[in-house]
Amino acid sequence: MKFLEENTGEKLLDICLGSEVFEMTPWSWQMMWQLTPVEFSEAEYPRIEYHRRQQFWDPIRLALFTLAIAAIIGIAIGIVTHFVVEDDKSFYYLASFKVSNIKYKENYAVRSSREFTERSHQIERMMSKIFRRPSGGGRFVKSHVIKISPDEKGVNVLMVLMFRYPSTDSAERIKKKIERILYQSLKIKQLPLTIYKSSFSLTPINSKKMRDLLNNRCGIRMTSSNMPLPASSSMERIVNGRETAMEGEWPWQASLQLIGSGHQCGASLISNTWLLTAAHCFRKNKNSSQWIATFGTTITPPAVRRRVGKIILHEEYHKITNENDIALAQLTTRVEFSNIVQRVCLPDSYIKLPPKTSVFVTGFGSIVDDGPTQNKLRQARVETISTDVCNRKDVYDGLITPGMLCAGFMEGKIDACKGDSGGPLVYDNHDIWYIVGIVSWGQSCALPKKPGVYTRVATYRDWIASKTGI
Repeated sequence: MKFLEENTGEKLLDICLGSEVFEMTPWSWQMMWQLTPVEFSEAEYPRIEYHRRQQFWDPIRLALFTLAIAAIIGIAIGIVTHFVVEDDKSFYYLASFKVSNIKYKENYAVRSSREFTERSHQIERMMSKIFRRPSGGGRFVKSHVIKISPDEKGVNVLMVLMFRYPSTDSAERIKKKIERILYQSLKIKQLPLTIYKSSFSLTPINSKKMRDLLNNRCGIRMTSSNMPLPASSSMERIVNGRETAMEGEWPWQASLQLIGSGHQCGASLISNTWLLTAAHCFRKNKNSSQWIATFGTTITPPAVRRRVGKIILHEEYHKITNENDIALAQLTTRVEFSNIVQRVCLPDSYIKLPPKTSVFVTGFGSIVDDGPTQNKLRQARVETISTDVCNRKDVYDGLITPGMLCAGFMEGKIDACKGDSGGPLVYDNHDIWYIVGIVSWGQSCALPKKPGVYTRVATYRDWIASKTGI
């Protein structure tokens, strides 16, 4: 594969400040302000001797002053850490309630469906509007709908609510605050959904229970403190850019490795046993017993390691044209979902990405054409490019088929590269991440008018379902 970007350097400007003290006479001062000289008698203006000021910043005093400043800064940081970090605690609640002005649809049972996604976003936006008001405001973090089920008067909603409050508060005390804020909002009657007050139930849960509930939903990124990781946190690039910032930033990323030969390709976790990758990764070796998959932000050491039990290549994969460049790998042992390991959402056909949509590609591949594998996971923000543009004669001259997706920049410089093959191109939809592409091919790495070409996952949604049931 490919991927390249020219090294960029930062110019550092060193500024030296110097000072010099001069002995000035009244004549000198006057000359600074007047062009015509004026004579003064010494009786009127006697000569004044200007002495150099004694240097205060001798080495000993300078050292003592520096230590004092360092101590003050250290104390200030300690105080801030104590009150902002140690005294700020996460609280999680399981909320359930009935909504009367919604009719149940069968697709609400399918969490990746358009109907469930849109309705969930509406409910989550409403919760944000309620709890981010000044009365209860800035302590609300996020909410996630877990389930929408039928009710004779509408639908039942089950969701997780996340808050940050001082650790001195109890879960029950905060629960009462939350209920009071909600009931006040219901009285105003300016909400898009009609919630039965008597049906509202709020139950404190711990972080493990919260994580277990969210595991029912794909594409959610969490930090080690069990707080959601917003999309805005990932703005750097993969080629010659910074490494991924933290564990859990791209928890579905896997490294496919041949035993004895190391990393070969990337892959994406789509369930607790199935990986989605590129068919061309298995050109030389299709023996599943020779492959392993690892998870985490580093190849060595890995956070999780699993053997591969089955490899399924698309039946109509063509290595010359790169058509149908998609494959599945099944793990011999399931993985446990956590902040570090999580599945990405598969897209339905309704997800349409117009040109210049921001998407992200990740991988352990080289940062220069034909360079070495990187031990630390890297990431890049790129933009989708229309098939019409990508098929221009000066770009890929008609080689892009409906099952392919172009992403990158026409000026080049940011791209995926060798070793990133099979890895994910993901899209953020309201902090839920979908895999829209699989790193497939391209001419060299990061060349102008030669963007990355990806397998368009939505085109193969039925094929994936037929092989995995997902």
